[in-house]
Amino acid sequence: MKIGYLTFGRDDFGYGMALCLSRLKEHEIYRVTPKTARYVDALLFSCFWWEHIYLLADFIRRSGLKKGDHPRIIVGGFNTFNPVPFFPYADAVVCGDGEEILQSVIAGESPGYTWNNVDPLMAFCHETNKIARIELARGCKYRCRFCAVAHLKPYRETPVDEIEQALKSTRLKRVSLFAPEPTMHSADKEITELCHRLGKVRVDSDVRLDRLSKRDDSVPRVGIEGLSERLRKSVNKPYSNGRIISAVKEAIAQGRKGLFMYMILDLPGEQDEDWQEFRELLSKIGKLSGCTGFLLKPSPSVFMPSPHTPMELDEIHWERDYGEKWKSFFGRGEDRKWEVMMAERSRVFSPAMRILSMLSTRAGEEFAEIETELTRSKIIGISGGRVKCNSLSGLLRILKRYGGVDKWTGRRDETSAPWKVVTFGNQGAPAGNSAAALGGGISKTSKSIVAGAKG
Repeated sequence: MKIGYLTFGRDDFGYGMALCLSRLKEHEIYRVTPKTARYVDALLFSCFWWEHIYLLADFIRRSGLKKGDHPRIIVGGFNTFNPVPFFPYADAVVCGDGEEILQSVIAGESPGYTWNNVDPLMAFCHETNKIARIELARGCKYRCRFCAVAHLKPYRETPVDEIEQALKSTRLKRVSLFAPEPTMHSADKEITELCHRLGKVRVDSDVRLDRLSKRDDSVPRVGIEGLSERLRKSVNKPYSNGRIISAVKEAIAQGRKGLFMYMILDLPGEQDEDWQEFRELLSKIGKLSGCTGFLLKPSPSVFMPSPHTPMELDEIHWERDYGEKWKSFFGRGEDRKWEVMMAERSRVFSPAMRILSMLSTRAGEEFAEIETELTRSKIIGISGGRVKCNSLSGLLRILKRYGGVDKWTGRRDETSAPWKVVTFGNQGAPAGNSAAALGGGISKTSKSIVAGAKG
Protein backbone atom coordinates (compact mmCIF):
# COMPACT_ATOMS: atom_id res chain seq x y z
CA MET A 1 0.00 0.00 0.00
CA LYS A 2 1.18 3.53 -0.74
CA ILE A 3 0.98 5.87 2.25
CA GLY A 4 1.24 9.64 1.85
CA TYR A 5 1.89 11.92 4.79
CA LEU A 6 2.33 15.57 5.74
CA THR A 7 3.01 17.26 9.05
CA PHE A 8 1.96 20.91 9.28
CA GLY A 9 4.11 23.32 11.24
CA ARG A 10 7.64 23.13 12.60
CA ASP A 11 9.85 20.08 12.19
CA ASP A 12 9.70 19.29 15.91
CA PHE A 13 5.92 18.93 15.59
CA GLY A 14 6.57 15.88 13.41
CA TYR A 15 7.69 13.48 16.13
CA GLY A 16 4.30 11.79 16.48
CA MET A 17 3.94 11.33 12.74
CA ALA A 18 7.48 9.94 12.45
CA LEU A 19 6.73 7.53 15.28
CA CYS A 20 3.58 6.31 13.55
CA LEU A 21 5.32 5.95 10.19
CA SER A 22 8.00 3.84 11.84
CA ARG A 23 5.28 1.21 12.40
CA LEU A 24 4.32 1.18 8.70
CA LYS A 25 7.62 0.06 7.20
CA GLU A 26 6.00 -2.64 5.08
CA HIS A 27 4.26 0.08 3.07
CA GLU A 28 5.64 2.55 0.55
CA ILE A 29 5.76 5.94 2.27
CA TYR A 30 5.86 9.33 0.54
CA ARG A 31 5.75 12.93 1.68
CA VAL A 32 2.96 14.45 -0.44
CA THR A 33 2.03 17.76 -2.03
CA PRO A 34 -1.41 18.79 -3.32
CA LYS A 35 -0.32 17.60 -6.78
CA THR A 36 0.84 14.14 -5.65
CA ALA A 37 -1.70 13.41 -2.91
CA ARG A 38 -4.15 11.51 -5.12
CA TYR A 39 -1.56 8.88 -6.13
CA VAL A 40 -1.44 7.14 -2.74
CA ASP A 41 -3.90 4.80 -1.02
CA ALA A 42 -4.06 6.61 2.32
CA LEU A 43 -3.19 10.14 3.39
CA LEU A 44 -1.97 10.90 6.91
CA PHE A 45 -2.01 14.49 8.20
CA SER A 46 -0.69 15.70 11.55
CA CYS A 47 -2.31 18.91 12.82
CA PHE A 48 -0.60 20.00 16.02
CA TRP A 49 -1.49 23.69 16.33
CA TRP A 50 -4.82 25.53 15.94
CA GLU A 51 -3.75 27.04 12.59
CA HIS A 52 -3.21 23.65 11.03
CA ILE A 53 -6.86 22.93 10.29
CA TYR A 54 -6.81 25.99 8.02
CA LEU A 55 -3.70 24.59 6.29
CA LEU A 56 -5.43 21.22 5.99
CA ALA A 57 -8.51 22.81 4.41
CA ASP A 58 -6.28 24.68 1.96
CA PHE A 59 -4.37 21.49 1.08
CA ILE A 60 -7.57 19.49 0.49
CA ARG A 61 -8.98 22.29 -1.67
CA ARG A 62 -5.85 22.57 -3.82
CA SER A 63 -5.52 18.80 -4.19
CA GLY A 64 -9.10 18.38 -5.42
CA LEU A 65 -9.60 15.47 -2.99
CA LYS A 66 -12.84 14.73 -1.18
CA LYS A 67 -13.64 12.75 1.90
CA GLY A 68 -15.05 9.35 0.98
CA ASP A 69 -13.10 9.09 -2.27
CA HIS A 70 -9.71 7.50 -2.87
CA PRO A 71 -7.34 7.91 -1.02
CA ARG A 72 -8.57 7.50 2.56
CA ILE A 73 -7.89 10.71 4.51
CA ILE A 74 -6.80 10.38 8.16
CA VAL A 75 -6.00 13.26 10.51
CA GLY A 76 -4.28 13.23 13.90
CA GLY A 77 -2.32 15.60 16.08
CA PHE A 78 -2.96 17.69 19.16
CA ASN A 79 -5.35 20.03 17.36
CA THR A 80 -7.83 17.15 17.20
CA PHE A 81 -8.76 17.47 20.88
CA ASN A 82 -11.97 18.71 19.29
CA PRO A 83 -12.29 16.30 16.34
CA VAL A 84 -15.64 17.61 15.07
CA PRO A 85 -14.31 20.44 12.79
CA PHE A 86 -12.25 17.81 10.97
CA PHE A 87 -15.21 15.57 10.11
CA PRO A 88 -16.05 17.30 6.79
CA TYR A 89 -12.46 16.83 5.60
CA ALA A 90 -11.38 13.40 6.83
CA ASP A 91 -12.53 9.80 6.78
CA ALA A 92 -11.10 9.30 10.27
CA VAL A 93 -9.71 11.53 12.99
CA VAL A 94 -7.19 9.76 15.21
CA CYS A 95 -7.29 11.00 18.79
CA GLY A 96 -4.95 9.59 21.36
CA ASP A 97 -2.03 7.24 20.84
CA GLY A 98 -1.89 6.50 17.14
CA GLU A 99 1.09 4.25 16.60
CA GLU A 100 -0.58 0.94 17.48
CA ILE A 101 -3.93 1.46 15.74
CA LEU A 102 -2.92 3.25 12.57
CA GLN A 103 -2.83 0.05 10.52
CA SER A 104 -6.49 -0.69 11.28
CA VAL A 105 -7.49 2.94 10.72
CA ILE A 106 -5.83 2.97 7.31
CA ALA A 107 -7.68 -0.23 6.42
CA GLY A 108 -10.98 1.28 7.51
CA GLU A 109 -11.38 -1.26 10.32
CA SER A 110 -11.95 1.25 13.13
CA PRO A 111 -15.32 2.89 12.45
CA GLY A 112 -17.14 5.06 14.94
CA TYR A 113 -15.52 5.75 18.28
CA THR A 114 -12.96 3.37 19.73
CA TRP A 115 -10.27 4.03 22.29
CA ASN A 116 -6.61 3.04 22.05
CA ASN A 117 -3.58 3.38 24.33
CA VAL A 118 0.11 2.63 24.38
CA ASP A 119 1.61 1.34 27.59
CA PRO A 120 4.47 0.68 28.08
CA LEU A 121 6.07 3.26 25.83
CA MET A 122 8.80 2.25 23.40
CA ALA A 123 11.64 4.70 22.80
CA PHE A 124 11.88 6.20 19.33
CA CYS A 125 14.52 8.56 17.93
CA HIS A 126 13.52 11.21 15.40
CA GLU A 127 16.29 13.36 13.92
CA THR A 128 15.43 16.91 12.84
CA ASN A 129 17.55 20.05 12.51
CA LYS A 130 20.63 18.10 13.66
CA ILE A 131 18.92 17.25 16.95
CA ALA A 132 17.89 13.73 18.00
CA ARG A 133 14.47 13.85 19.69
CA ILE A 134 13.49 11.06 22.09
CA GLU A 135 10.31 10.94 24.16
CA LEU A 136 10.85 10.41 27.89
CA ALA A 137 7.23 10.34 29.07
CA ARG A 138 3.62 11.10 28.18
CA GLY A 139 1.21 12.90 30.39
CA CYS A 140 1.99 15.04 33.41
CA LYS A 141 1.83 14.51 37.16
CA TYR A 142 0.81 18.12 37.71
CA ARG A 143 -2.69 19.49 37.16
CA CYS A 144 -2.41 22.97 35.68
CA ARG A 145 -6.02 23.89 34.92
CA PHE A 146 -5.37 25.26 31.43
CA CYS A 147 -3.27 22.34 30.15
CA ALA A 148 -4.83 19.63 28.00
CA VAL A 149 -1.83 17.33 28.49
CA ALA A 150 -2.44 17.05 32.22
CA HIS A 151 -6.11 16.23 31.81
CA LEU A 152 -5.94 13.99 28.72
CA LYS A 153 -2.89 11.87 29.37
CA PRO A 154 -2.15 9.83 32.48
CA TYR A 155 1.55 9.82 33.22
CA ARG A 156 3.71 7.07 31.67
CA GLU A 157 7.48 6.80 31.31
CA THR A 158 9.73 5.34 28.63
CA PRO A 159 11.97 2.67 30.22
CA VAL A 160 15.63 3.61 30.64
CA ASP A 161 16.91 0.63 28.63
CA GLU A 162 14.70 1.75 25.72
CA ILE A 163 16.07 5.30 26.01
CA GLU A 164 19.64 3.95 26.04
CA GLN A 165 19.07 2.02 22.82
CA ALA A 166 17.56 5.09 21.17
CA LEU A 167 20.54 7.21 22.21
CA LYS A 168 22.94 4.62 20.79
CA SER A 169 21.01 4.54 17.51
CA THR A 170 21.89 8.14 16.58
CA ARG A 171 25.22 9.65 15.65
CA LEU A 172 23.99 13.12 16.52
CA LYS A 173 25.56 14.67 19.60
CA ARG A 174 22.70 17.02 20.52
CA VAL A 175 19.65 15.26 21.95
CA SER A 176 16.29 16.59 23.11
CA LEU A 177 14.81 14.21 25.67
CA PHE A 178 11.36 15.66 25.86
CA ALA A 179 8.27 15.37 28.04
CA PRO A 180 5.89 17.92 29.59
CA GLU A 181 8.34 17.93 32.53
CA PRO A 182 11.53 16.00 31.62
CA THR A 183 12.95 16.05 35.15
CA MET A 184 9.91 14.16 36.46
CA HIS A 185 11.20 10.90 34.95
CA SER A 186 12.01 8.60 37.85
CA ALA A 187 15.47 7.99 36.35
CA ASP A 188 16.23 11.55 35.26
CA LYS A 189 19.65 11.66 36.92
CA GLU A 190 20.57 8.26 35.48
CA ILE A 191 19.46 9.37 32.00
CA THR A 192 21.56 12.53 32.16
CA GLU A 193 24.60 10.50 33.26
CA LEU A 194 23.89 8.07 30.41
CA CYS A 195 23.98 10.96 27.93
CA HIS A 196 27.34 12.06 29.31
CA ARG A 197 28.81 8.55 28.96
CA LEU A 198 27.61 8.34 25.36
CA GLY A 199 28.98 11.77 24.50
CA LYS A 200 25.54 13.35 24.10
CA VAL A 201 24.51 16.87 25.08
CA ARG A 202 20.95 17.40 26.30
CA VAL A 203 19.40 20.48 24.71
CA ASP A 204 15.92 20.16 26.24
CA SER A 205 15.54 23.05 28.66
CA ASP A 206 11.92 23.17 29.89
CA VAL A 207 11.56 22.76 33.64
CA ARG A 208 9.20 23.78 36.44
CA LEU A 209 10.38 26.61 38.66
CA ASP A 210 10.29 24.38 41.73
CA ARG A 211 12.55 21.85 39.96
CA LEU A 212 15.06 24.35 38.56
CA SER A 213 17.90 22.86 40.60
CA LYS A 214 17.58 19.63 38.60
CA ARG A 215 18.66 21.36 35.37
CA ASP A 216 22.00 22.98 34.65
CA ASP A 217 20.93 24.83 31.51
CA SER A 218 22.46 28.25 30.97
CA VAL A 219 19.02 29.73 30.15
CA PRO A 220 16.30 27.32 31.36
CA ARG A 221 12.69 27.72 30.24
CA VAL A 222 10.10 28.01 32.99
CA GLY A 223 6.33 28.33 32.87
CA ILE A 224 5.41 31.21 35.19
CA GLU A 225 2.01 31.67 33.47
CA GLY A 226 0.03 34.26 35.47
CA LEU A 227 1.06 37.90 35.80
CA SER A 228 0.23 37.89 39.51
CA GLU A 229 0.14 35.48 42.42
CA ARG A 230 -3.65 35.49 42.27
CA LEU A 231 -3.75 34.50 38.60
CA ARG A 232 -1.07 31.86 39.05
CA LYS A 233 -3.04 30.27 41.87
CA SER A 234 -6.17 30.30 39.73
CA VAL A 235 -4.53 27.94 37.21
CA ASN A 236 -2.85 25.75 39.85
CA LYS A 237 0.61 27.21 39.34
CA PRO A 238 0.97 28.77 42.80
CA TYR A 239 4.38 30.41 42.54
CA SER A 240 4.65 33.39 44.85
CA ASN A 241 6.49 36.51 43.77
CA GLY A 242 9.00 35.79 46.50
CA ARG A 243 9.62 32.30 45.13
CA ILE A 244 10.25 33.68 41.64
CA ILE A 245 12.66 36.31 42.98
CA SER A 246 14.51 33.64 45.00
CA ALA A 247 14.79 31.43 41.92
CA VAL A 248 16.36 34.26 39.91
CA LYS A 249 18.71 35.05 42.79
CA GLU A 250 19.81 31.42 42.93
CA ALA A 251 20.23 31.31 39.14
CA ILE A 252 22.50 34.38 39.25
CA ALA A 253 24.55 32.85 42.06
CA GLN A 254 24.94 29.62 40.05
CA GLY A 255 26.29 31.56 37.09
CA ARG A 256 23.33 31.01 34.79
CA LYS A 257 23.03 33.51 31.96
CA GLY A 258 19.30 34.08 32.12
CA LEU A 259 15.78 32.73 32.50
CA PHE A 260 13.10 32.23 29.85
CA MET A 261 9.66 32.88 31.39
CA TYR A 262 6.48 31.66 29.67
CA MET A 263 3.52 33.93 30.46
CA ILE A 264 -0.21 33.60 29.67
CA LEU A 265 -2.12 36.83 29.09
CA ASP A 266 -5.91 37.22 29.40
CA LEU A 267 -6.38 34.55 32.05
CA PRO A 268 -9.92 34.77 33.48
CA GLY A 269 -10.24 37.64 35.92
CA GLU A 270 -7.13 39.49 34.74
CA GLN A 271 -7.13 43.17 35.81
CA ASP A 272 -4.82 46.19 35.63
CA GLU A 273 -3.68 45.38 39.16
CA ASP A 274 -2.19 42.12 37.93
CA TRP A 275 -0.06 43.99 35.37
CA GLN A 276 1.10 46.37 38.09
CA GLU A 277 2.08 43.45 40.31
CA PHE A 278 4.07 41.96 37.41
CA ARG A 279 5.82 45.30 36.92
CA GLU A 280 6.76 45.37 40.61
CA LEU A 281 8.04 41.79 40.40
CA LEU A 282 10.35 42.65 37.51
CA SER A 283 11.49 45.81 39.28
CA LYS A 284 12.46 43.80 42.38
CA ILE A 285 14.39 41.34 40.21
CA GLY A 286 16.20 44.36 38.79
CA LYS A 287 17.46 45.23 42.28
CA LEU A 288 19.13 41.85 42.85
CA SER A 289 22.90 41.81 43.09
CA GLY A 290 24.40 40.72 39.76
CA CYS A 291 21.17 41.22 37.82
CA THR A 292 22.74 43.60 35.31
CA GLY A 293 24.47 40.64 33.66
CA PHE A 294 21.40 38.42 33.79
CA LEU A 295 19.03 38.15 30.82
CA LEU A 296 15.33 37.81 31.57
CA LYS A 297 13.15 36.63 28.66
CA PRO A 298 9.43 36.99 29.37
CA SER A 299 7.60 35.23 26.51
CA PRO A 300 3.83 35.78 26.32
CA SER A 301 1.04 33.75 24.83
CA VAL A 302 -2.68 34.43 25.11
CA PHE A 303 -5.21 32.26 26.88
CA MET A 304 -6.90 29.61 24.75
CA PRO A 305 -9.45 27.55 26.72
CA SER A 306 -8.71 23.99 25.67
CA PRO A 307 -11.43 21.36 25.39
CA HIS A 308 -11.46 18.68 28.08
CA THR A 309 -9.80 20.87 30.72
CA PRO A 310 -11.35 22.60 33.75
CA MET A 311 -11.14 25.89 31.80
CA GLU A 312 -12.74 24.63 28.58
CA LEU A 313 -15.88 26.78 28.91
CA ASP A 314 -14.18 30.08 29.83
CA GLU A 315 -14.36 33.16 27.64
CA ILE A 316 -11.57 35.13 26.02
CA HIS A 317 -11.38 38.87 25.34
CA TRP A 318 -10.47 38.73 21.66
CA GLU A 319 -10.76 42.49 21.23
CA ARG A 320 -7.80 43.21 23.53
CA ASP A 321 -4.71 43.89 21.45
CA TYR A 322 -2.16 42.20 23.69
CA GLY A 323 0.64 42.71 21.20
CA GLU A 324 0.42 46.46 21.66
CA LYS A 325 -0.23 46.14 25.40
CA TRP A 326 2.90 44.02 25.87
CA LYS A 327 5.07 46.42 23.87
CA SER A 328 3.69 49.38 25.79
CA PHE A 329 4.34 47.63 29.09
CA PHE A 330 8.05 47.17 28.39
CA GLY A 331 8.52 50.43 26.51
CA ARG A 332 10.79 51.31 23.64
CA GLY A 333 13.82 53.56 23.38
CA GLU A 334 14.01 56.10 26.20
CA ASP A 335 10.85 54.65 27.73
CA ARG A 336 12.69 51.48 28.77
CA LYS A 337 13.68 51.62 32.43
CA TRP A 338 14.71 48.12 33.53
CA GLU A 339 17.73 47.37 35.68
CA VAL A 340 17.80 43.72 34.64
CA MET A 341 18.64 42.90 31.01
CA MET A 342 15.31 42.31 29.30
CA ALA A 343 14.70 40.53 25.99
CA GLU A 344 10.94 40.30 26.06
CA ARG A 345 9.30 38.40 23.25
CA SER A 346 6.11 39.94 21.89
CA ARG A 347 4.62 37.42 19.49
CA VAL A 348 1.01 37.25 20.64
CA PHE A 349 -2.13 36.84 18.57
CA SER A 350 -3.92 39.82 17.08
CA PRO A 351 -7.69 40.12 17.73
CA ALA A 352 -8.41 38.53 14.34
CA MET A 353 -6.04 35.62 15.01
CA ARG A 354 -7.60 35.02 18.39
CA ILE A 355 -11.02 34.72 16.77
CA LEU A 356 -9.68 32.28 14.17
CA SER A 357 -7.96 30.26 16.90
CA MET A 358 -11.18 29.85 18.87
CA LEU A 359 -13.16 29.04 15.74
CA SER A 360 -10.65 26.25 15.08
CA THR A 361 -10.78 25.05 18.68
CA ARG A 362 -14.49 25.31 19.45
CA ALA A 363 -16.39 24.94 16.17
CA GLY A 364 -18.49 21.99 15.11
CA GLU A 365 -18.98 20.76 11.56
CA GLU A 366 -19.97 24.30 10.54
CA PHE A 367 -16.24 25.10 10.50
CA ALA A 368 -15.82 23.87 6.91
CA GLU A 369 -18.64 26.08 5.60
CA ILE A 370 -17.33 29.14 7.42
CA GLU A 371 -13.72 28.51 6.36
CA THR A 372 -14.81 28.13 2.73
CA GLU A 373 -16.74 31.40 2.80
CA LEU A 374 -13.88 33.26 4.48
CA THR A 375 -11.43 31.93 1.90
CA ARG A 376 -13.58 32.60 -1.16
CA SER A 377 -14.16 36.17 -0.01
CA LYS A 378 -10.37 36.51 0.57
CA ILE A 379 -10.94 37.53 4.17
CA ILE A 380 -8.46 34.84 5.16
CA GLY A 381 -5.60 33.29 3.23
CA ILE A 382 -2.46 31.22 3.63
CA SER A 383 0.95 32.88 3.45
CA GLY A 384 4.28 31.27 4.31
CA GLY A 385 2.60 28.29 5.91
CA ARG A 386 0.52 30.50 8.21
CA VAL A 387 -3.10 31.55 8.14
CA LYS A 388 -3.64 35.31 7.90
CA CYS A 389 -6.69 37.54 8.18
CA ASN A 390 -6.98 40.39 5.70
CA SER A 391 -10.03 42.05 7.26
CA LEU A 392 -11.18 41.91 10.89
CA SER A 393 -14.43 43.69 9.97
CA GLY A 394 -15.03 41.16 7.19
CA LEU A 395 -14.40 38.28 9.58
CA LEU A 396 -16.89 39.69 12.09
CA ARG A 397 -19.45 40.30 9.36
CA ILE A 398 -19.41 36.69 8.16
CA LEU A 399 -19.39 35.22 11.66
CA LYS A 400 -22.44 37.32 12.48
CA ARG A 401 -24.40 35.26 9.96
CA TYR A 402 -23.46 32.11 11.88
CA GLY A 403 -24.43 33.34 15.32
CA GLY A 404 -21.86 36.03 16.10
CA VAL A 405 -18.27 35.96 17.30
CA ASP A 406 -19.27 35.30 20.94
CA LYS A 407 -20.51 31.88 19.88
CA TRP A 408 -16.87 30.77 19.78
CA THR A 409 -15.09 33.28 22.03
CA GLY A 410 -17.63 33.81 24.81
CA ARG A 411 -18.53 31.76 27.82
CA ARG A 412 -19.75 28.29 26.77
CA ASP A 413 -21.87 25.68 28.44
CA GLU A 414 -21.83 21.91 28.27
CA THR A 415 -24.64 21.77 25.71
CA SER A 416 -22.83 24.04 23.24
CA ALA A 417 -19.49 22.22 23.32
CA PRO A 418 -19.11 20.10 20.15
CA TRP A 419 -16.13 18.22 21.59
CA LYS A 420 -18.45 16.54 24.11
CA VAL A 421 -19.17 14.05 21.33
CA VAL A 422 -15.95 12.46 22.54
CA THR A 423 -16.36 10.45 25.73
CA PHE A 424 -14.16 8.18 27.78
CA GLY A 425 -14.95 4.85 29.28
CA ASN A 426 -14.97 4.64 33.07
CA GLN A 427 -11.62 2.88 33.45
CA GLY A 428 -8.99 5.35 34.48
CA ALA A 429 -9.73 8.54 32.55
CA PRO A 430 -11.91 11.52 33.47
CA ALA A 431 -15.40 11.32 32.00
CA GLY A 432 -15.87 13.66 29.06
CA ASN A 433 -12.18 13.81 28.17
CA SER A 434 -10.46 12.80 24.94
CA ALA A 435 -6.89 12.30 23.85
CA ALA A 436 -5.66 14.03 20.80
CA ALA A 437 -2.32 13.30 19.22
CA LEU A 438 -0.66 10.92 16.80
CA GLY A 439 1.88 9.61 19.23
CA GLY A 440 0.26 11.06 22.37
CA GLY A 441 -2.38 9.39 24.49
CA ILE A 442 -4.21 7.83 27.38
CA SER A 443 -3.32 5.08 29.80
CA LYS A 444 -3.63 1.40 28.99
CA THR A 445 -6.52 0.94 31.35
CA SER A 446 -8.73 3.52 29.63
CA LYS A 447 -10.05 3.75 26.10
CA SER A 448 -8.52 5.88 23.30
CA ILE A 449 -10.38 7.36 20.37
CA VAL A 450 -10.48 7.09 16.71
CA ALA A 451 -13.27 9.53 15.97
CA GLY A 452 -14.64 8.22 12.73
CA ALA A 453 -15.61 11.18 10.58
CA LYS A 454 -19.29 11.15 9.84
CA GLY A 455 -20.23 10.64 6.22
